[in-house]
Amino acid sequence: MWEGLLNSIRQMGVFMICAQALLYFKPKGSYEKYMKLLVSAMILVQLLSPVAALLAGKGGASLEERIAYYTNSFEQGMGEGALEEYRMEQIRQHLLTSQISAQMEGLSTETDSTRAGQTETAPGQESGEEAEIRIQIDPVTIGMPREGQ
Repeated sequence: MWEGLLNSIRQMGVFMICAQALLYFKPKGSYEKYMKLLVSAMILVQLLSPVAALLAGKGGASLEERIAYYTNSFEQGMGEGALEEYRMEQIRQHLLTSQISAQMEGLSTETDSTRAGQTETAPGQESGEEAEIRIQIDPVTIGMPREGQ
């Protein structure tokens, strides 16, 4: 990797020297802006060639092939994540179902014991009596209190 980078820098240095020599020995001043544009474009090509080689990767794989590889591996990872999420949902449903059934069994045993003659009475209440509950509601005044009241 470092050898390729050093080779690219060396090649760019030689090109810059040649480009400056070309600009120095131009035939007329009217072509100067066109020559600078051409040299700038060629410098950009020189700068982008190592980047393009880096994106192409080792082993000659093109950029499209590498993108397709990473897309496939990403989709495979997402599929595995969805499968794991489905498994966790199944476990959660199973635990919830078992908890509900345990609560239902607990309620059925309480109901069976109540039906067997064990009745609960409130404190201060005789068995067989119905309790009468009285609630007193005090009047509520809404608004600002007046000075005379």
